[in-house]
Amino acid sequence: MGDVLGRRIAAALIDLGIVLVLVLLVGGIFGNEATADAPDSARFGALDRLLVIGLVFGYYWATEAIWAQTVGKRAMKIRVARLDGSKPSAGATFIRTLLRLIDGLFFYVVGLIVIFATGERRARLGDLAAKTKVVADDAPPPPPSSERRDRPEDDDILAQVLR
Repeated sequence: MGDVLGRRIAAALIDLGIVLVLVLLVGGIFGNEATADAPDSARFGALDRLLVIGLVFGYYWATEAIWAQTVGKRAMKIRVARLDGSKPSAGATFIRTLLRLIDGLFFYVVGLIVIFATGERRARLGDLAAKTKVVADDAPPPPPSSERRDRPEDDDILAQVLR
């Protein structure tokens, strides 16, 4: 797998910059006019906060569900994968994104503690719960599964009919 921790941290900083721009745009566009002299990020009402949370959640979830990587991960040439190396499902990326709330506590100190506590796997809570990992974008695709498929082969169906 290769250790991608440094690139993962750099990707998180890039994504944080994108999220910060989203927050400032929402504060500038929808912010409370009664506090016009306050910074854009301090001008939020309750609905503005919900909009920001929705946009931030949507950014992480949508980019990872569609491309298996955020803009920051793409820039750092890493991606999210299932443990078998395949692309994660939308449900798995939803779980990863939802647990960012816990991983991100205290400026991602919680996430970093978990990453170091998981040894060589280097997974945060979201990865553990979603059964995902962050890999180099050039990591080889998963090998074909030797397990029997859920759907029977045509020859198996034909053999059952002819019995």
